Amino acid sequence: MQRALDFDKTPALAVPLPFFLNVPVFGLLAGLLMTWAGPQALATRWGGTALALTHLWTLGILGSAMLGALIQILAVACNVPVRPARLVAASAHGLLTLGTLALAAGFLWWLPAAWFLAAAALSCTFIVYLGAVGLALWRHRKQVYKGAREILVPVRGALLSLALTALIGVSMAVSLGLGSSLSHWLGSHILWGLLGWGGLLLMGMSFQLLPIFQLTEIFPKPLARWLPLLIPGLLLAWTALDASSGLPRLMRETVELLLAGAYAAWIGTALQRLWHRKRPTAEPTTLFWFTGLLCLLACAPVWVWMRHGQSAHAETVLGVLLIAGGLGSVVQGMLYKIFPFLLWKHAQDAVVVPAHNPAYAKIYLKILPKMGAYIPERPAQWHWAVHVLMLLAWVLAAAGWADAGRAAGPLLILAALMQGWNLARALRRYRRALADMAAVPPAPPAPQPR
Repeated sequence: MQRALDFDKTPALAVPLPFFLNVPVFGLLAGLLMTWAGPQALATRWGGTALALTHLWTLGILGSAMLGALIQILAVACNVPVRPARLVAASAHGLLTLGTLALAAGFLWWLPAAWFLAAAALSCTFIVYLGAVGLALWRHRKQVYKGAREILVPVRGALLSLALTALIGVSMAVSLGLGSSLSHWLGSHILWGLLGWGGLLLMGMSFQLLPIFQLTEIFPKPLARWLPLLIPGLLLAWTALDASSGLPRLMRETVELLLAGAYAAWIGTALQRLWHRKRPTAEPTTLFWFTGLLCLLACAPVWVWMRHGQSAHAETVLGVLLIAGGLGSVVQGMLYKIFPFLLWKHAQDAVVVPAHNPAYAKIYLKILPKMGAYIPERPAQWHWAVHVLMLLAWVLAAAGWADAGRAAGPLLILAALMQGWNLARALRRYRRALADMAAVPPAPPAPQPR
């Protein structure tokens, strides 16, 4: 497994930065919507407000972070640079933002124009993004780093899952705009989006990022080799069984049980590796990883409750645990690792030491902040504490507790503002460092020998 990253391949800061800044913005929008709607927002997962909240989370928060991070990780961990990175990122970011807002408006006010705008913007988003990434994977297939297979296999599965999720989702948006419905594809849309695109990408990133940033042991080779191949096969089997009529329900439940077992094997291994990490203290990213993995693990009993219980709230609780708890927590935590590192790296790259006066290196080193100074641990830990409270409120609200529903929106607003403040302060430190370096007087020319 590739344990070293080639940071010389890092794309320009303008490539992932807009995607990452979307995360607190859409978190704030989701919190405002939840606050405005109140406890009734999660009364049923098929309500317009619940569907708008779901897509603000999945496209605005998770989708933005995952699309931005994937361009970064493909370049530095796999030697697969996406070209032209700036144009692809700018186009995908703008279209994704527009499409997500239009989709939320369509769910809230049931406007045909909003459905068509969302379908057009999001289809263009994924055509541009998947086309560019797929072309990069093909062009650089022979230059891929030797130890990058464990990342590329789940990434390819995640990208195929994203293509299927987008195809089904865009088709459903167009059908809603035309006044019809493709509700029979809803289960496949959810499954491919959460367990295919989100789950496989998270799994692949954990194979690389936990050993490097959390100093854990490498994942077992059989698990890293076969799980990313098994899960897409099980998803295809579930889709075929769901589309077939007359087959015993037990067959589909068996596939679901195998899917749950496959993910449980990965989650259990990741928790074990994280618990026995070599890094002595639990930094904020570690806390977010633990929170996300435990939420994913909690999905198993909730799934049993949904399948064999009589509660109408089980599906909503499961969705909150998967989206906000599992995927959302890990995304928040990885931003606290990736974002300050990128700022530190690009600030270092901006240093130009005159060849005739190497003493200027000491001046620049005094000016440039250390990586930990961009986002100190204490503010990130406070955000994690509010994030946990927010998750608890959302889960209880999904379970039907009205008081928790009233607190869920304000807590998400607070969490988004805290994260936005942390990211903005880090970006301000980066720009100040560049300004301070630019203010250093130029070095005098070296004296010429007579």
